[in-house]
Amino acid sequence: MGCGQAKPIEPIPDPEEEARKALEAQEKEKAAKEAQEEAERKLKEEEAKAEADKKAKEAEAKRKADEEARLAEERRNRPVMCAITGPPGSIKGKLCELIVAEVGCKHVSVGEATRHAVQNDTPAGRRVQEAKKEGQAVTDELSTQVVVELVTTDALKKSGWILDGLPRNTEQAAAMGDAGVDMAKLVVVDISDDDLVKRAVGRRMDLETHTLYHLEGLGFPKPPDDAAVMARLTQRKDDTSERVLARLDQYRETNQDVSPSFREVLRVDGTKEPSELTEEIKLFLRPP
Repeated sequence: MGCGQAKPIEPIPDPEEEARKALEAQEKEKAAKEAQEEAERKLKEEEAKAEADKKAKEAEAKRKADEEARLAEERRNRPVMCAITGPPGSIKGKLCELIVAEVGCKHVSVGEATRHAVQNDTPAGRRVQEAKKEGQAVTDELSTQVVVELVTTDALKKSGWILDGLPRNTEQAAAMGDAGVDMAKLVVVDISDDDLVKRAVGRRMDLETHTLYHLEGLGFPKPPDDAAVMARLTQRKDDTSERVLARLDQYRETNQDVSPSFREVLRVDGTKEPSELTEEIKLFLRPP
């Protein structure tokens, strides 16, 4: 042999140790793989849950939107049910005409309701006939009954209605409410006695055409600048200050403020032209 250094002796591998290390490596690899699979599983679960939550929220949002749209459509199609009060000679009647034309509801007065009751031989109609035979006046209680019979018919429940000059007092309002009439909205025409007198005494009628004018254009057009027309104009007997004030006294004896009987009340300026108030009233009548 040469005189160089001897090679170190390599340790002999321990088979058991090698097997143990191999097993540990396999176990670590397996654990890492399982951890990765678990992480991927959890991620998929979270993504699936997030997607399900998203779809659930979208479905709920759509349900709410559809419900709101349905309710809005119901409100838009809900028939108008309203009362309007004001003194004689005010623009109350003209406002009723405009509202009926705008929203398509039924104009209901005591006279209209009474005719309906008599023509249809309703219980109230028969009582009206009996009262007439005996020469008795129609009481507030009977007036209430004929009105209730009309506004609670299927036709008027569908079309809606506006009560002209009703109810006259809180007792009548309470009776109507107790009978199932919706006492939700009331329009009150406010106007002073002086303005009512001014409106009445200025009215003139053309006897040939039966056209009504007003010398100042209040509620009716001014008469034309025509000598022949002016010569035909006459003042009606009821259009004097004495007659107007007498009607107002009688009105106050049988009518009172019924606004406390309603949930919503709109007061309008009775000195304005009816057309100036139409939009304001339509907005008030619009369902919430």
